[in-house]
Amino acid sequence: MFSIRAATCAALGLLALVPAFAEAQQPPPADPAAPAVDLPPITVTAGRGSALDRLDVSTTLLTREQIQALPETGVDQIVNRIPGVWLPNIPTGQLHPTAQPVNIRGFGTSTTINTLVMVDGVPINDPYFRTINWSTIPKNSVERIEVIRGGGATSLWGNMAMGGVINIVTREPTKTGAAADTSFGSYNTGTAEVAGSYIVNDKVKVGASYNHAQSSGYNLTPAQYQNANLVPTASKADNIAASVFLAPGDKLKIFAKAYWNQTYEDGLVWTFAHNNWSTWRLLLGGSYQIDDKSSINFSGWLSSGSFGTINVASGGYTLNNTSFLNQFVSQIEAAPNADQGGSLFYDANFGPLRDVKIGVDARRTLITDYNNLYASVSANPTTFVVNGEHRLQGVFGQGTYRFGGLPIDVTVGVRGDFWQAMNASVLTQSSSTLNVVPNASASSFDPRVGLKFYASDELTLRAAIYRNFSAPGMNQMYRVFASGTSYTTINPNLQPMTNFGQEVGFDFEWKGFTLSGTYFNNNLDNFIDFVTVCNTNPVCAAPFVSAAGLSPAFTTVRQYQNVGNATFQGLELIATWQPFEQLRLMGSFTNTVAYLTSSINPTLVRTGVQLGQVPTYMFTAGVEWRPLENLVLTASLKAFPPYWNDTGHTTLNDGATLIDLGVRWSPAKDVDIYGSIQNLTNVQYLAQGYSLTSFEGSTVNPSAIPQLGMPLTAIAGLRVRF
Repeated sequence: MFSIRAATCAALGLLALVPAFAEAQQPPPADPAAPAVDLPPITVTAGRGSALDRLDVSTTLLTREQIQALPETGVDQIVNRIPGVWLPNIPTGQLHPTAQPVNIRGFGTSTTINTLVMVDGVPINDPYFRTINWSTIPKNSVERIEVIRGGGATSLWGNMAMGGVINIVTREPTKTGAAADTSFGSYNTGTAEVAGSYIVNDKVKVGASYNHAQSSGYNLTPAQYQNANLVPTASKADNIAASVFLAPGDKLKIFAKAYWNQTYEDGLVWTFAHNNWSTWRLLLGGSYQIDDKSSINFSGWLSSGSFGTINVASGGYTLNNTSFLNQFVSQIEAAPNADQGGSLFYDANFGPLRDVKIGVDARRTLITDYNNLYASVSANPTTFVVNGEHRLQGVFGQGTYRFGGLPIDVTVGVRGDFWQAMNASVLTQSSSTLNVVPNASASSFDPRVGLKFYASDELTLRAAIYRNFSAPGMNQMYRVFASGTSYTTINPNLQPMTNFGQEVGFDFEWKGFTLSGTYFNNNLDNFIDFVTVCNTNPVCAAPFVSAAGLSPAFTTVRQYQNVGNATFQGLELIATWQPFEQLRLMGSFTNTVAYLTSSINPTLVRTGVQLGQVPTYMFTAGVEWRPLENLVLTASLKAFPPYWNDTGHTTLNDGATLIDLGVRWSPAKDVDIYGSIQNLTNVQYLAQGYSLTSFEGSTVNPSAIPQLGMPLTAIAGLRVRF
């Protein structure tokens, strides 16, 4: 650990001296043909403030106007249409809170979540499960969505950003006024929102909003397997947000934001099933402009929340015996959490050295998990109480240098991450067995180098090489679960995953047409997956279950493990064409090949097969047409092939081609009437397929129920501004 810390500090010290060296150099003569090298910030100060179009990796920026024009109604569905981003094809209100990962370039399956999602620069991945509750982000609250693909971003953001970064920036008050929005559509899906802002003067701006969304939901279970207890999933979400923006002086800007969310789900597949998720968050940030070339930027957040679930056992129900109605509650769980963190960084330009950032960040998460598991209607629960704490500290530095007389930008970054897992314990209440989990820690030194060559006014070539890391989550290390004869055990020995990545690409722009392409290759060590360690084997299971204070009836043991090394390779092509002002066309193709190159136990986890939840390709297309000044018509398409839901290849999900349509008409200046149709052709497909009893086998497990993707859904709404 000392050597890694020393290397990090030394590298950052050298980087800190570069500005003085740059100032001492004679600035190169201006080349009028060369592209401008100014790097105006795009993200708010809670982010890292880099202009996306100047980065040497693949990026996407969706503006508010583009977001509002899209036919998709939920932010999760919007993100799921961004090229190269993969989310479950079941809407957020129909999914269990633990089953909502985000996947970019294969990094981000439900067992290994390695894509960082932020709102206003603050991570919103759940502290325990690392999944995302998209219900906390109403579509109307979003100003823009910024996507940085690949691990080239991790020198600035660190842990969990292996696949990339998605930063959702919320709106800032711009004028005094109010707005109301309401919509209604299929499956009694409706929203209602009121928002207001007040500009006190040029130094003080305040805003507030309330958003309510609800739906009766559709039935996830295919019709041939339904009975009276297999019901649609109803959902409800409430959001309150408030913000204050202060400019007490010409150089100092401060903002404070507060968010509160309460999400409910009823009847998730089974009648008795219920989920609730509550969160509140306070964010404080700002910047101090030292001079016209440098600033100090800071942010901090404090949040707390709780995840709760009631899960159901199917009783005698199987796919072959659908008439059984003896479902019963199998689990009642509550997992309160706390999350704090912040960052501080110096941002400056020094002659040919631009976008210099040197800073620190930190995050601390705490969890308590009360998990009650019932083997039958009359059985006493097996109760586990889990406590844990993770801490992450990072130091980072990055800068971009333009060589005199050469149209080349070279970006060098370095990051040191320090991770600690501590204060963890697992109590089995029924046997009063307390296991104190040993503390663990790790350090990572992660450099990156990027190159951007402006070959002509139309063509830019880019390349990046980087190293990054991702610490194991608390869910992977500490969560325990007992069901039937199966037991999921802890693994305090999980090691962080480390990745060595490379990518090359180009960006071409000519007369309203843009085309970007990226080839990426990543080699990941210590890949984490969920494996069956003991399969109906009492001798194998005995050490695990006895240590937990459980009875010998548990003969199957599952565990998160570092299963081996993996490779993620692929190609991204993204194009837009605007032949004239009123028409914009978009399209993308992404190919991802992700597989284990080595396995510590090939009988448990195979090498050379596609990892779960990673489709081999995705195709997206879109059109935005404004035939009249006050009319916007949009359409989007996403196509993907059948893909395995797990690395063991026991669940095959259907492929599909999904088409969405949207319209927005503004009959008056401050009035919008809008509507959308999602899954226009009402494609019936299994977003969660049949479970097989063996690797790519032919025998179906009748106790696992497949689930349908989102059917045809129509929404209409009215938005008024005052």
